[in-house]
Amino acid sequence: MKKYTFLLLIFLVNISFSVVAQKFKYGYINADKILQEMPDIAEANKKLEAYIKPINEYILAKNKEYQKKMKEFNADKDKLSDFLRKEKENELTKMQVDLKQFQLNAQKEINQKKAMLYQKAIDKLKKAINEVARENDYRFIIDNSEGVLLYFEAQDNVEPLVKKKLGIK
Repeated sequence: MKKYTFLLLIFLVNISFSVVAQKFKYGYINADKILQEMPDIAEANKKLEAYIKPINEYILAKNKEYQKKMKEFNADKDKLSDFLRKEKENELTKMQVDLKQFQLNAQKEINQKKAMLYQKAIDKLKKAINEVARENDYRFIIDNSEGVLLYFEAQDNVEPLVKKKLGIK
């Protein structure tokens, strides 16, 4: 009888551990890797390259123009009057500043375009993660490429408890 009681006790302990383990099921993925493997991202990258190409060509042309004018200035600066030399120096400085500002603005614009093009794939990935989590009873899914929590059960939010502890309403 003791033997059966002991086996029953072990069986119950195992069941309780498995129930607890199922309750707190965690998962992880590398979202960056998955995104790079998605056909949507390959298409977005093609569109982004096509968008960037004329911008880069413009920057190269402006840089070439600046280099040409700089070379001409350096060759002629000893022959110029102080007034003309200062004027050409100001012109070159303005060209350089304008080119750098254009590059900064272009980079900002490219980043916005990239975000817009990637959004469809990102939304698709988020939806797939949520579906996998629900279908497989995961409570949390973490992106191990960035350490970001991608999926969580709303019931696991302890924010109200922390606010209460801090006296925040």
